[in-house]
Formats: sequence, C-alpha cells, structure tokens
Amino acid sequence: MSNMKPLLIEIGTEEIPAGVAPRMGAALKEAVEKLLLDAGVAPEALCLGVTPRRLLLHAASVPLLQADSEETIWGPPERVAYADGKPTGAAHGFANKSGLTLDDFELADKGDGKGRYMKAVRMLKGRAVAEILAEAMPGILRKLPSPKQMQWQDGEARTDAFIRPVRWLVARLGDEVIDFSFAGVTTGRVSRGHRVHGSTGEIDVADPFGWLEGQYVLADRDRRKQSIGGQLAAAATAAGVELVEDADLLDEVTDLTEWPHVITGRYSVDFLRLPAEVSRIELKHHQRCFSTRDAGGKPSNVFFAVANIASKEPAAVAKGNERVVNARLADAAFYFDRDPKQTLDARVEKLSTIVFQDGLGMVGDQVGRMRAFVLDNAKALAVDANDAQRATHLCKSDLTTGLVGEFPELQGYMGGIYARMDGEDEAVAAGVEHHYAPAGAEDALPPNRIARAIGIAERADKLLGYFHIGRIPTASADPYGLRRAAIGLIRLLEAGDMPVAMTLSRVIDEAAKQWNQQRVTITIDAATKAAVRQFIEDRWLGMSTSAYSRSALEAAIGASHERPMHQSVAVAELLSGFADSEAGRAVAAANKRIANILKKAGESGGDVDASLLIEPAEQALHESLVAAQSAFPADPAGQLNVLAGLREPVDRFFDDVMVMAEDEAVRANRLALLAQLRGLFLNLADVSRL
Repeated sequence: MSNMKPLLIEIGTEEIPAGVAPRMGAALKEAVEKLLLDAGVAPEALCLGVTPRRLLLHAASVPLLQADSEETIWGPPERVAYADGKPTGAAHGFANKSGLTLDDFELADKGDGKGRYMKAVRMLKGRAVAEILAEAMPGILRKLPSPKQMQWQDGEARTDAFIRPVRWLVARLGDEVIDFSFAGVTTGRVSRGHRVHGSTGEIDVADPFGWLEGQYVLADRDRRKQSIGGQLAAAATAAGVELVEDADLLDEVTDLTEWPHVITGRYSVDFLRLPAEVSRIELKHHQRCFSTRDAGGKPSNVFFAVANIASKEPAAVAKGNERVVNARLADAAFYFDRDPKQTLDARVEKLSTIVFQDGLGMVGDQVGRMRAFVLDNAKALAVDANDAQRATHLCKSDLTTGLVGEFPELQGYMGGIYARMDGEDEAVAAGVEHHYAPAGAEDALPPNRIARAIGIAERADKLLGYFHIGRIPTASADPYGLRRAAIGLIRLLEAGDMPVAMTLSRVIDEAAKQWNQQRVTITIDAATKAAVRQFIEDRWLGMSTSAYSRSALEAAIGASHERPMHQSVAVAELLSGFADSEAGRAVAAANKRIANILKKAGESGGDVDASLLIEPAEQALHESLVAAQSAFPADPAGQLNVLAGLREPVDRFFDDVMVMAEDEAVRANRLALLAQLRGLFLNLADVSRL
C-alpha cells in the first residue's frame, strides 16, 4: 500500500456573505499548511476552493505517517546532577520526569563553554497524519477570521460558532475519514453539489474539483471569476455595447455564485435621462448588475445580471430583473424630478434636524464648523475663500433630498448635479461632488482643491468629535469608520500634486478651534487632540508604500520642527535612498550614539567654548559644524548633502575623543558640541531612527 494519499477537507455551509469566504479560505489553507509543515509532513501543492457554500482544501499526495525522529533531551549540569561521582536526587528526578532511566543519559558538552550536562536521545515514532489533522481541525476552524460569528439551534446542541450554519463536513486522507466534529457535524465522505442543479453524494477524494463541476459547482474561484468575465465580454459583444468595468462588482458576484450565468436585460430608455451614476449605482448596489455604454460612450439601457443557475428560460429571468430595475429607476426618476424644486441653499436649514452623532449635535452644526475651518485656512489650503466656503456650506444639503435618501451611495455626486442645476459656479459644484473622496485607501483623490479642503475639514472634525465621546476604534472593531477617516486625511495632506501648507498639528488645532468656538455640544481639550494626532500618525506609519520605508518616515516626522505632511514624505523619500548607502549607515549609527550619550548624560547642551576644545578631532568637528550651520541650505536635498559631509569629522571624533572626560568643564563642552551637532541633524530629521 502506498504511503502517500490524496487529502481532502471540505466545510459546507449556508451561503457565506460576499468577500468573506476568500479570506476564510486563505486562512484555512495557511493554517493547514503550517500544521503539516510543523509536523514534518510535506504535501504536494495544497489547492484552495472557495464558493459561497463551501471552503475546500485538496492535495494530490500527502504522507500517511510522520517520519520517525530523534529528540535530544538536555538535563541539569554535571555539578548539579552528580556529587562525588554519584547521581544526585536532581539527576534521578529529571530522569523520572523524562520517562527515562539514568542509563539512558550520558554527560555531554552543549558547546556553551559551561561544562557538561545530562543528555539523552529518544526516538519518536511518527504519528498518523490523519490523527494530527483530526486533533487540530476543530481549533483551526474556530479561529478562522470572519466579521461576525453565529450559533444556531436546530436539534443538536451546537457550541461552536461560525460565519454561517455548517451543514456538512468532508475530511479524508485517501480512503480514511479524518474523524472530528465541529458545530455539531461529524466528518464523512458525502458532499453536496449546487443547491438547485446538483445532488448529494460521495465526493471524489482524488479529483474533488472535477466531481463538483459535474455537480454544477465551479469551486476554483479564479476559474469562476474568469468564466464570468468571459461571459460578460461575450454578452456585451452580442448586444453591441461596451461593458462598464467594475472590479469590485466582479469580485462580489464571483463570491455569490457557484454556477454563474450572465443574463442580458434592458431597462426603459426613458431612464437614460437620469445622470449616469444614478443608474450605475442602482444596478450595482441594489441588483448586482453591470452597466454598459453605447458605441459613442454614452450610457446604454443594456445591463447584465449574473445568475447562480442555468435557467431553462433565461428570458424569464431577464424579465424579472428588468421589472425590478425599472421599478427602482422609476423611484429615482421621481425624486430626480422633484428634488430640484428646492435649491441646495434652501435645504441647508434642514441639516439642523439631522443628527450627526448622539452627543455631537446635528449635521448643520458640523457644516458650520467645516465652513469656518475652510474660510479661516483658505490661504494655507490654496483655495478661493468665497468659493470654498460656499461649497462647504452646500456640501451636505443633498442628504435632505429624496434621491440620496433612496440611494445613499449617491451623496456628494447628486449634490454636484443639483448645484449645477441651481446655477452654482462649477468650482463650487465640483467641490460638493467630490468632497467624500477618497472613500478608501486605493481610491483616487478629488480632482480639485476645494473638495480636498472640505475633505480635510470633515475628517479632522469627525475624528476629534468621536474621540471626545470615547468612540475610539478597538483592535477588532471600528464601527464609525475612524481608521478610514484618518487614512483619507493622511492621503489628502501628503499629496504633492495639490500641496497643503498646513501641518498635521495645525489641522487638528484649527478643527478643535471650530468645535470650541461653536460650543454647541462639547469642548475639545489637549488630551483629545494629542490622542487624535497619535492615532493619525500610527495609521500613517502603518501605510505601506514603495517610495519610502517606515523608519525613514519616522525619522522625517522626528525632525525638530513639524512640516506639512507632503514635505515629510519628500524627506522620507530622500532618507530611504540615503539609509541604504554606506555613508547613510555610518551617519545613522553616529546619530544613534550621539542620542544615547546625550540621553544618558541628561545634558541638553549649551554654547560651545572653543578654548576648551583640546583634541584636534574635536576642534575639526567644531569647525565643520560651524561651517555647516552657516551654510545650511533651505531645501532638504541640500541639507542632506551638508549633513552627509560631516561623516568624516564625526567618525574621527568618536575614534579619538573621550566624550565623558574626567574634567567636568571639558565633558560639558563636548556634550554641548554633540548637542549642537544633533540639533543640526534634527533640522532635517531624526537620523538616529534610520
């Protein structure tokens, strides 16, 4: 009998929400791979299958048994284990505890230079891999990441929680069932195919993906996604339209289907008069359907749905989708016709009836604070004060419209549409339209300065308010989207294409000032401002980038004076290249040494007395420092060149000079020299952090 067999693990569930199953599947694969590798078992490639109803792992060949291994057991040192050449109680006790006899031990050198120790080598017989998996799998399943866990009661007592009710478990190593239970279900051989087209039966352990495909399930997520993409392209060609690409929607429908089939539908041409985003949002968010454009690039009334069945009457399925889409768009058209009868300006007063957050007043109060922030800082934000304050004044008014009430995803976008219909300047309308961007870490930034200014004001205002009332994110929960707000604020402030001449501290101070002057609900204190700043900096340091390293950004932030964030990014980019050079490593090491010396000495420096500079090396460093101070350029690149030029005199100083001299005056003078040197570096960055 071969000692290698195929491995199959399948967890069958009720439908898992879109986007969750892939993360759970990846975590399951990683955990099982680690378990097998830690056990010394090397499977062939472990393949992952993910659908809304199952998580599946398969390897074509896995050892049935662990290899036998040796375990080296070290005991107490010879001086403890033996007295006068005879074993002590410590030796007897350790041997008994190890399950061995003294005859199994010898005295051997560990190689640590501390003499000999008791040593035994024990043979460990390899365990059955099925047994290892059976022990570990319930714990692995309990730890899979999911946004929410649920428990259910349908006859048996189920103590385990999972993202959705577990309906079947398959776990096999060849012909052997890996015996374990989870959530009241015991493993077996029987799987289930597609909910409508498929049946129940013993899944093929050697080719589970093929068996499932015969049961109308494409378990390979990548294949399923490619199938949908291919069907969409073919349907678009057949209909004579161009598909509006939407990667997020493609991922979503991939995670909602097991046997996807694209259906072509058409809504009434009357609804083409609606703004393009209205129909796209309705189709995407409410029907999971794809929008199209005609040959001229204008919106088309053709749309594509992705069904989870191969219907015998696709025309009937299409009509069902068309009926729902037309009804939704009819609602949108009703509101689109009615909303403009009242201008955005006239709607501002209604914002005082919409709660911003319990304990934080109304949306109208928030708009007032944001408007004052933008007006007070218009020059630093590089915006026209009149246009910017007008856009901020109107930016939330579309929340009171019927169309945004029906389709919240359209907020901002419809505000811009209605502002143009009201005759507002294009700069104002564009500011209203784009001020919510960026919604995520990968979203594009607003294309105009006014929208960015409003976005900065809103995010700073929100963070301060929520932190004041203690709605601070935890490691596992952020229900108010404060991390997203912080990341959006960072991206707006660090952008170099439309630079903002405000430091993070100034942004926080100015936003807090609006809260405190308004005195509607709360007063922002220094502790809240400090907590918000730390929260934002933590997010900033954690944002991955290929342009600079985290340590380079830490160094840039650690400068003796705060810069606008886009300037700190430029410094971090400079330092990233410098840190990898020989000179950079030497300068960073010297700065670490200087920082440690000054910290240990508790000296903050002072004036340097040239008459107390005895050694040639300290005289040379002082001369170089004075020259650098007098010719220190304003631009970071020039500053870095000057600082890099101090490497040689600094290295020589540490080679030839004893900083902590016995003479108190000489010691204090040398510390003052180092403090001035460190102060010059800190004008650019805290290079010791590189």
